[in-house]
Amino acid sequence: MNSLKYLVVDLPEDVQKLVLHGSFEKANELIDIYMDRKISTMLKERLTFEKHRMEILKKEYIYSYDTALKMAQEKIPAFTEVELERLKDERFADWIFIDGEVRFHQSFLNTILNVSEYSRSHQDPARAKRNAVLQETIEEMMEKGEIKYAIHVKTGVKLKGEGMKVGERVRVHLPIPQNAIQMKNIQILHTSHEPKLIAPESYPQRTVYFEEEVQGEDVFTVEYSYENHMKYTEPDYEKVSDVQPKFDTEEWLPHIVFTPFLVDLAKEIVGDEANPLKKARKIYDYITQNVQYSFVRPYAAILSIPEYAAYNLKGDCGVQAILFITLCRISGVPARWQSGLYVNPHYIGCHDWAQFYVEPYGWLFADLSFGGSAYRQKNEKRWNFYFGNLDPFRMVANSAFHYDLLPKKNCWRSDPYDNQVGEVEYKDQAVYSDEGFESIKEIIDIHVI
Repeated sequence: MNSLKYLVVDLPEDVQKLVLHGSFEKANELIDIYMDRKISTMLKERLTFEKHRMEILKKEYIYSYDTALKMAQEKIPAFTEVELERLKDERFADWIFIDGEVRFHQSFLNTILNVSEYSRSHQDPARAKRNAVLQETIEEMMEKGEIKYAIHVKTGVKLKGEGMKVGERVRVHLPIPQNAIQMKNIQILHTSHEPKLIAPESYPQRTVYFEEEVQGEDVFTVEYSYENHMKYTEPDYEKVSDVQPKFDTEEWLPHIVFTPFLVDLAKEIVGDEANPLKKARKIYDYITQNVQYSFVRPYAAILSIPEYAAYNLKGDCGVQAILFITLCRISGVPARWQSGLYVNPHYIGCHDWAQFYVEPYGWLFADLSFGGSAYRQKNEKRWNFYFGNLDPFRMVANSAFHYDLLPKKNCWRSDPYDNQVGEVEYKDQAVYSDEGFESIKEIIDIHVI
């Protein structure tokens, strides 16, 4: 289940320099030379993956400096080059070198418009509406102690472009709900094709699996319903048990790693604190107060996700969650992954968060990105809520990070660590979401029980 542990291996120095410069063609040539030498199997795997990673980077960082500046000027009145440079320095405008020139990430403008100071002048009415529902729901949950939602969703993928190989058999995995602690009464209501396999409800990355001969722009869908039962918990430091478990406190390469840098950071955050609930709260506070939200490249292109977040002090929901999980485990607090969909009455989209375990409460929740957003908005009640609690607008498909699908894929996955939109492949060729298929996510019904 841990096939990418070789990512902890460094690249040879000359290859590393070329990759950082964005000289990908020359880096590939050097990798071929190394592959003909007598090197370890682990280094060969690492070099092979680097070729794949460079392809991802080329597809993700697509905007030249001049194009990025023009795009920002079209959205932000009187925007200048000086402001773009400042946003680069402040980590809002993500960039790398490609062939020695600055190239901006395809989502750089979304980060600027949604997270930086410019977000105040670009309010999205739809976002405001779903945030209002979220705030009302949290208030009600805190007042009543529990809230339950029934949710009915249709998700899937539509093949397109290079993903359409007419006459060949395609293999499709679609994420579906699993029996997480907040999920009840899960029902698979309808599928577009007869499934070859539906993973057990307890499987850590649960999917429905199809295998069909492609006709053209084939559409694979699954329709399901479930209930989300969320109880409000107000953890009390004084009630924490003296004896705590040790499960889910180990490393899980290549990302949940106890590097000297992360160990030192955990010690600085936690200090001499012995209470595990206080340890988790200190880590939560550090991340929500210091790691700013940022749209990032695919996780397959990040070599150490928690170090990426901690060094750069930025990252999206999953990057922040993995940093929290890693720092908790280093500090002896059990922590694990949860992810799937965020299904608000006015929105459906992918989302990741974390869980941590403290006796006598058991598994508690930590949503770092929602908590960080509340902190930036000076909403202290919501900031505190997301330490220990979660709103009921979730579909949990994954309870483990970096875990094989069932059946296992032959090729590299679009996301080798998580599965929220689906995975597609042919016998000897992977199909990636940016070119080969588009995601389908549709809310059919959502209501309070």
